[in-house]
Amino acid sequence: MSRLANRRILVVEDEFLIAAALCDMLQDAAAIVVGPASTVADAIQLLRAQPVDAAILDMNLNGQWSDPIAEDLRARRIPFVFTTGYGANERTERFGVRVVPKPYGWEEVEEQLSRAMLENAAHRP
Repeated sequence: MSRLANRRILVVEDEFLIAAALCDMLQDAAAIVVGPASTVADAIQLLRAQPVDAAILDMNLNGQWSDPIAEDLRARRIPFVFTTGYGANERTERFGVRVVPKPYGWEEVEEQLSRAMLENAAHRP
């Protein structure tokens, strides 16, 4: 069984085919998909409306940086990973999160998100 089973995972991705594939992979792993959201506003709305255990966050959404979502996730102490074609940069350093470079495979996503969730649990009071 996947380490993500029964976890509510927010998916934020602006490319429809990538979002659909990611949602399928999460569902195959018995995770509960929240979203997907393709804009900053949609993602923030989902965060306010539903409980979330973790998130997979595309760094750039149609030319807009996803920083407001990352800030909201960090404030709520919800673990997340960035997905990006840009590689690690000042954003990943600023938020101190793991990066899954595009193109990615399911194993990479599951491993990095699982590690982020474990690290987050270890730092909670």
